[in-house]
Amino acid sequence: MLKSTRKIAVLALVAAICALGPTGSLWAASKADTEKAKAVFDGNCKSCHGVDGSGTPIGKSLNAPDLRSPAVQKDTDERITDQITNGKGNMPNFKNILTGDQIHSLVHYVRYLGTAKSSAK
Repeated sequence: MLKSTRKIAVLALVAAICALGPTGSLWAASKADTEKAKAVFDGNCKSCHGVDGSGTPIGKSLNAPDLRSPAVQKDTDERITDQITNGKGNMPNFKNILTGDQIHSLVHYVRYLGTAKSSAK
């Protein structure tokens, strides 16, 4: 009995770790979540970061990073949340424009863009 309980605990731990993204964050859980996040991204971020996160000419002139890049994907969720909330460099803050839930969804969408680039290769 103890062996099977231990096996179940190990399997549960492995499943939990597999559910985490590369930076230890839980990714958007469903297609609907991703679509909602995309709508927020399209309305607030696309003009500088581009449809796929690679950046528009305007965004690149403002030094907007490629959101799919390894450097951005290595950032923690907390750091990305802070950058969206408070701005960074030429990027304005969105703390008075977006809700906490919308900002959280954008963090997940940035992660999604990183995986979309990886799977396109």
